[in-house]
Amino acid sequence: MLNRDRDIATPHLEPGEHLLAAAPADLAPGIPHPPAHLLTPRRPGGLEQRLGRPLTALRRAYAAVNPVSAAVGAVEDRLADAVPDTLWHGEGMAGGWQSAAGRFVLRMHDEGAHGSGTLAVTDRRLLLVVDRASAWQLLTERHELHWAAPRHTVTLHRNATGVLQRGRIDLHFADGSWAAVTTPRPAAADELAAAAHR
Repeated sequence: MLNRDRDIATPHLEPGEHLLAAAPADLAPGIPHPPAHLLTPRRPGGLEQRLGRPLTALRRAYAAVNPVSAAVGAVEDRLADAVPDTLWHGEGMAGGWQSAAGRFVLRMHDEGAHGSGTLAVTDRRLLLVVDRASAWQLLTERHELHWAAPRHTVTLHRNATGVLQRGRIDLHFADGSWAAVTTPRPAAADELAAAAHR
């Protein structure tokens, strides 16, 4: 466990709780994007609202000045969207949106999480801590506990899949559903999975 990951997770422990492992984690590829009606509506901040109109105007101006490049970019986006991640990476989730895994994925898409955070295993719980600092606050971090579950309700299974997902871990929930996350370092995934089985 890196000191940075320990420093992010430690403030969110309960009295007497012991941190066993922590590492950055992202939702794995292959997890479908949740339907819009299930997501909490995003509230743009004041600065984002003020910048929104000028950025839209710049995009339109660019498309008018360079229509070929804009068209090629649009076609590339459509082609990327046409090939599902599951084709390249396999399934990333099992269970519907009302399952425990579905609710976990929805929670990961909530405002502030953006599909990633620091996953921590303690002697009592699994935790996900996210940085809620705004995008323009580049030098500021504001870590908050975003999700927690008792250890007996979630098990971690190491699932090193292919070259791109060597740091993959599947979170198996008590209702039989599961969702996958990846860490940038396979050794960190090994450590998290081992800690969850202590």
